[in-house]
Amino acid sequence: MTCLLIVLSSGCSSDFGISMRLAGREEGEDTLSSCELSLKSANSNDAESVDGLQFMFRKIAAQRAQQRWLGVAEYCSGRFAEGTMSSALAGYRHYLLANQQDDSASPHSSLAEDGLNESELSDLGFDPSSISSAESSAIALAEDRSGFALEILAARNGNDAGLLALSDNQKAVAQTFVSVHPNASDPRQKVYSVTNLLSHPQTIADPANGLTAPTAASVLMNCARAEIAAMTAARNASARPSSERLTRLVAELATLRAYQALKLGYPAFESALFVSKNAANSDN
Repeated sequence: MTCLLIVLSSGCSSDFGISMRLAGREEGEDTLSSCELSLKSANSNDAESVDGLQFMFRKIAAQRAQQRWLGVAEYCSGRFAEGTMSSALAGYRHYLLANQQDDSASPHSSLAEDGLNESELSDLGFDPSSISSAESSAIALAEDRSGFALEILAARNGNDAGLLALSDNQKAVAQTFVSVHPNASDPRQKVYSVTNLLSHPQTIADPANGLTAPTAASVLMNCARAEIAAMTAARNASARPSSERLTRLVAELATLRAYQALKLGYPAFESALFVSKNAANSDN
C-alpha cells in the first residue's frame, strides 16, 4: 500500500536517479522537519512541472509533486486540505503530460483502473484505536453517497461502464470503513435524494463554489471534500493527533477522488478546489 494511487507508470519510488536539481538535496535540508521538507519539495516540483524544463522532466516533476503534497497533508498540521487538493492537481498535471498526444480515450475510460482496492485498506489492519467511529462513519457515508449518485448518473448516461465500476468501488470502500467499528451504527442510507441529479445529469452548479462542472465530477469532488472535513473535524476534536498512517490513508483516498473528478472535467485550478489557501489551511 506504499503507493496507492495516481502514479500511473513509474512505480512507487520517488527517486529517479537523475543527476540534476530535480533529485538533488539542497544545503540545509538535513535540518528541516518532515513537514518543511515536504512543503519545500512540493512547491519546487510544482513550479518545475508547469514550465522551465523539458517535457520529460516536467512530467517527472509533476509526479514528484503529487507525492510531496501528500507528505504535506501527512506531516503538516494545518495543511491537510492544501496538501490533499494540491496533490490531486499535481497528479492531474502528470496525467495530462503523460497523455498529451493521446486524445482518443473516452472521458470515463480509465476510471476503473484508478479505483482504490478495498483489500488494500483491509491490509492496513484497522482497529478501533487507529480510527474513531466518527471518522470511519463520515468517510463511509461520503463514499456510499457518492457511489449511489454515480450509479444513478451511469444509468442516465447509457449505463456508463466506467461510472458503474467506480460506483461499485466506492461502495466497497464504504463497507470497509463501516467494518472497522462493527458495533457502531451504520451511517449509510443506501438510498439518497436524487432530485438534483435527475434534473442535472450532465452538468451542475457545484454548491461549494457555484462553478458549473460535469455532474459526476462534482459528485466526486464533494466526496473528497467530505473526507477532508472528516479528518479535519477529527483533528480539531482530539487532543491526540491522528496517526501518520491514518492521515496518509485518508489523504490518499481524498486525493484519489479529487483526481478522478478532475479527470472527468472538474475545473482544474486551485481556487475551484478551495476558496483560498488560507481557507484550506484553517482546517487544523
